[in-house]
Amino acid sequence: MLTAPQAKVLLNYDPTLIPVILGCQNHFEIAIDDKPIAPQRMTPPPQARQFKTLGAAYSYLRTFLDYRGDVSIRIKD
Repeated sequence: MLTAPQAKVLLNYDPTLIPVILGCQNHFEIAIDDKPIAPQRMTPPPQARQFKTLGAAYSYLRTFLDYRGDVSIRIKD
């Protein structure tokens, strides 16, 4: 599980990495290199940060992680 600062450094360090927005049943999650992004407050057990809309997840990438590259979108069953 990555924190937002770790994810930002990872994306800046390795431009070949492409974040993945995972569409789950009722929320979206962001993963980088198969590691989900953690919420600001860690809860036991650790869960990935959840977004209600695809737009919110994409906005998080652009705003908080300063990412401007390609994004892959996958649907989880």
